Amino acid sequence: MRRPAALVGVLTVVLGLSACVRMPTDGPVTQVQASTETAPPPGVDFDPKPPQPGESASEIVTHFLEAMKARPITTSVARQFLSRDAQRDWRPDDAIVTYGELGDPVGGDLLVQVPLSTINEYDDRGAWQRSRDAVTLQLGLTSEDGEWRISEVPDALVVPESWFEDSYRRASLYFFDPTTQILVPEPVHIPEGDQVASSLVPSLLPSEAMDPRIERTYFPEGFTARPVPITSAGIAQVALDGDSTAIDETTSQLMLTQLIWTLRQEERIRAVQLTIGDRELSLPGGATQVDLDVGSAFDPTGAQSTGDVFGLVDGRVVRGSASSLGDTSGPMGTERLGVRSIGVNLDGTRVAGVSGDGRAVLVAPVDDGDSAVQVVSGARNLLAPAWDFADRTWLVDRNGGRARVLVVTGTRARTVRLPGVSGRDVEEFLVSRDGSRLVAVVAGTSGDRVVAGRILHDDQGRVLGAGGTRTLAYQPDASGQVRDIAWRSPTTVSVLSDITDDLSQVRTVSVDGAPGEVVTSGSGRVRGAFRRLVGSPVEGAPVYAVAGEDVIDLTSPTRPLATLPSGVTSLTYVG
Repeated sequence: MRRPAALVGVLTVVLGLSACVRMPTDGPVTQVQASTETAPPPGVDFDPKPPQPGESASEIVTHFLEAMKARPITTSVARQFLSRDAQRDWRPDDAIVTYGELGDPVGGDLLVQVPLSTINEYDDRGAWQRSRDAVTLQLGLTSEDGEWRISEVPDALVVPESWFEDSYRRASLYFFDPTTQILVPEPVHIPEGDQVASSLVPSLLPSEAMDPRIERTYFPEGFTARPVPITSAGIAQVALDGDSTAIDETTSQLMLTQLIWTLRQEERIRAVQLTIGDRELSLPGGATQVDLDVGSAFDPTGAQSTGDVFGLVDGRVVRGSASSLGDTSGPMGTERLGVRSIGVNLDGTRVAGVSGDGRAVLVAPVDDGDSAVQVVSGARNLLAPAWDFADRTWLVDRNGGRARVLVVTGTRARTVRLPGVSGRDVEEFLVSRDGSRLVAVVAGTSGDRVVAGRILHDDQGRVLGAGGTRTLAYQPDASGQVRDIAWRSPTTVSVLSDITDDLSQVRTVSVDGAPGEVVTSGSGRVRGAFRRLVGSPVEGAPVYAVAGEDVIDLTSPTRPLATLPSGVTSLTYVG
């Protein structure tokens, strides 16, 4: 499997740095009109033409770029436009570069430059890396047997954005957190069609893209993956080449868990069979065909999480469904302790409440229990708490526009610096249930931005700090204001904003910053001035938009729901 570091070499060529490309010393500078067709129609096979006799250097470049749009996906024709040495060395699987617009090729016989705009870059797994406004693709050429061929080429598939959107789909790779207690999904893009399983499995192997402070894989170093056939009965036959004696029973079960969660995204798969060398791995009891429910204890949404909705009515904690909220018997359910917002741990047994002045946090059992315990004091303006799978409470103190991020373990609170969030004007925040991501709404002079950063842990689960943030692919409306955010899946977040005074919009984006809106079920536009969004990463869970006592389920907007109890506030799922 190629290492993401190879992407640096790709960008060196794509950005037009000339160290790897010999500049022309003779020959006229010519400009050739580029094709206006950006991609074949969606779902239509495209078989590009190979090089034709007598083509100019610029024509070779234009037709090489055209050949990379082959569908089904293949680079066999594109490779024919390369010199013999370049054919041997070219590694288009190392990266993907997409462009919105392709300019006219310019250059002489030995070097052709092609301007590209609206650029997105993906690594060898299909994980989005970054966007650029424009770059120049430089391709060196040479003459072989009297015909021009490309001799200098980036190790990347360079294709139109529209072709990429039609030919690739969103998926996730599943790794374990550093403590091996929960799965951490990583968003990627993989080819559509029969290549889904074969594209996913190699990316579970160890890679420099993996940060051990975020995730770990139990696939050993030095193994390689073969293509994955799927039988007519839906059995994915995964085969790895490597030393099977290096795999003990515990490791084999964890490998199978990663495989099951990753391959269940392929609709044809009903079970998984894993072979290493000549050894077929099995579950305790001897079964070699592993059903898709194996590994549920590592569910990234929390294996023991409750689907109840919680809230405050007259200052007391309630729970149930949005249309039927009932009393709780814990200290915050039987007494008015003056809390203004709450967050509930994943199994629904403990609740953290922010005091009415926003300066303190109390934690208490949801049901039963004698008293609430103060775990934070002296803050200035705390947002509603969040919880992760390790029963840690996450807090953001707005702090007069200079936010502080805090994590509470037991009764001990400490500050965690998150670049791009700490010190900024934070209006809302979320923490993923697997504890690996924090998403926030950050106010700015040009409007609100939605950003996401990674949370780092050691193998004992101690929070080490945080990585840098990425701005997510949400473009603010005319008002520039985000009303609320909520989890839609473990890797996507829905964003609520206003279109008009009486029309609200919900858009869903990926937490990795990849471009484009994520398609979800239900409605994206709703009539009414909705101010709160109540969502869960659990598949199929209702997503509620709330305006005072009015509530609708965005996943089923025509389904009638009873109005909320008078005075209800801080409606939330666990987490």
